[in-house]
Amino acid sequence: MPTAHNSSSLKTILIQSLLTILYAVLAFLCCILLLYISFNIWYAGRIFPGVFFNGISLGGYTQQEAQQIIQTQVLPALSQTITFRYKDQTWQTNLLEMGIHFDAEQIAAMAFATGRSGNLSAWSGDAVAVLSENKTIPATIQIDESMTAQILNRIAAEFDQPKIEAQLTFEGNNVITTPGQIGVKLDIEQTLASIQEAISKQDYNSVFLVVSESHPDIVDAEPYAQSIREFLTSDFSLVIPAENNHVQYLHDLSSSTFAPMLQLVKSNIDGQITIGLQFQESMLRSLLSDLAQTVNIKTENPRFIFNDNTKQIDLLESGIYGRTLNINASIAAIQQSLANGAHVASLVFDYEAPAVADGATGTELGITELVQQQSTYFYGSSAARIQNIQTATNHFLGLLVAPGEVFSMAEAMGEISLDTGFTEALIIYNGKTIEGVGGGVCQVSTTLFRTAFFAGYPILERYPHAYRVSFYEKTAGNQRDINLAGLDATVYVPLVDLKFQNDTPYWLLMEAYVYPESSQIVWKFYSTNDGRQVKWQTTGPVNIVAPPEPKYYLNTSLKEGEIKQVDWEAEGADVRVDRWVYKDDTLFFQDQFHTHYEPWGAVYEIGLGVDGYPISEE
Repeated sequence: MPTAHNSSSLKTILIQSLLTILYAVLAFLCCILLLYISFNIWYAGRIFPGVFFNGISLGGYTQQEAQQIIQTQVLPALSQTITFRYKDQTWQTNLLEMGIHFDAEQIAAMAFATGRSGNLSAWSGDAVAVLSENKTIPATIQIDESMTAQILNRIAAEFDQPKIEAQLTFEGNNVITTPGQIGVKLDIEQTLASIQEAISKQDYNSVFLVVSESHPDIVDAEPYAQSIREFLTSDFSLVIPAENNHVQYLHDLSSSTFAPMLQLVKSNIDGQITIGLQFQESMLRSLLSDLAQTVNIKTENPRFIFNDNTKQIDLLESGIYGRTLNINASIAAIQQSLANGAHVASLVFDYEAPAVADGATGTELGITELVQQQSTYFYGSSAARIQNIQTATNHFLGLLVAPGEVFSMAEAMGEISLDTGFTEALIIYNGKTIEGVGGGVCQVSTTLFRTAFFAGYPILERYPHAYRVSFYEKTAGNQRDINLAGLDATVYVPLVDLKFQNDTPYWLLMEAYVYPESSQIVWKFYSTNDGRQVKWQTTGPVNIVAPPEPKYYLNTSLKEGEIKQVDWEAEGADVRVDRWVYKDDTLFFQDQFHTHYEPWGAVYEIGLGVDGYPISEE
């Protein structure tokens, strides 16, 4: 059985053993420290042994001696040529041209610092390398980056190229392809870093250039071109649909027309690049904008005739649903059809229903009676003038004017041209009476003006003629009433207009008729009489100015000795017309119409062989 004495002995032995080990470790460390101190004293001011640069030992030399050895023995033996590579291409230059040189002073300083600096880990690594005589100092270089970049830019100029997508162009119906190109660009910053690393390792016989490449989405467009060639074998048709009583028809685009409008369009769906065919939107929009001028249809109310016997309105012409080409929606529909490979696309329209239904009744519209009727007379008019009078008047038969609407004669009549049924007759233009398309339309505008005037509607726009025209002062039986002077109105579409407002709560129905046999225009307003009455008075022509002397112009196209009168004299005058409009015996409004007529001289054209007339040179 152990005793307390034995336990105390073991403890004493253990303590003595530990102390012995501790003393041994301290003795070893002291030896190492003594050795390190002795080593440093021995190599004080000198590079430790085992330090090499480019295979040359620098151990035992001072820093200055090592720098001298590096400059005189090592650096001259190093290659000054640097070779750059990219794929199978090479470029050679020398370090001096690139502004690169080795820093002998820095290399020697690094050699001297080996084993003398750094943290414990770095110091331990240097110590092991020194003791094993295997410490190699890397090369330290100085770089003039501007000179290096200049060389690299010169190299880059030989192979840098932009990324180019494959292209399609059209020559008529022929599709021409241009291949795409991979974009290549030298990364100068990264290449500079590679140069520094290669030289520091003294391995710059082959320095690979750092090049970035950007690949086009389409390199070869020929497969797409073949699809387009097949697509171009047929026309592309735009469908104007049969909606709201409009007739369907096609607007065909020949391949030679739409081929130059096509383009390839890329789309990225879940990272997958797909190529589709589309129309260039700007060209398609331009085409549709032009097409809209022919396919758009203005909304028109139905036209009616008032039946004087039944006091009802009878349908004359059905109303027209207006339509306006919706260009944006049509573009989307066309592009979708094209994407589906179809050769037909339906255009998209916005529609507007007439304000009045074909089945409307006079009671519903407030058209219950004749509220005004006026006539003018055109005795002595030429056949051409009568044709224009009839053509213009036809535009107004059965026309409706909404409550509160401002009616424009020019808008209702539309274009005056040979294509719309008018012909050439005498008109007043630029201070002269000449042949012009639509001569005689002012007979119609004058009749409408008087009907609106005597019906008591507000006249918003009215222009008199430049001089007194006898047609507008004629009465039945080819008599002349000078009190009608100042009650004329001229219209010259689209610059000069006649406008009045239907300021009643009832619709207004117009009926206008031409009776060539009696040289008469009859204009009727049907609505509901709201109690208004018109009183008026005129000054008649005042401030009379005699017409100037006649003018004579030579016209060699006339027969010899022929004299032809082309304009007639008229006195100049001023006229003021006052109008009072009463409603239920109370003055509703009043207005004045001032007219100034220029004196007008007769004009004659004379042929050759006529003497005794002063020929005007104007």
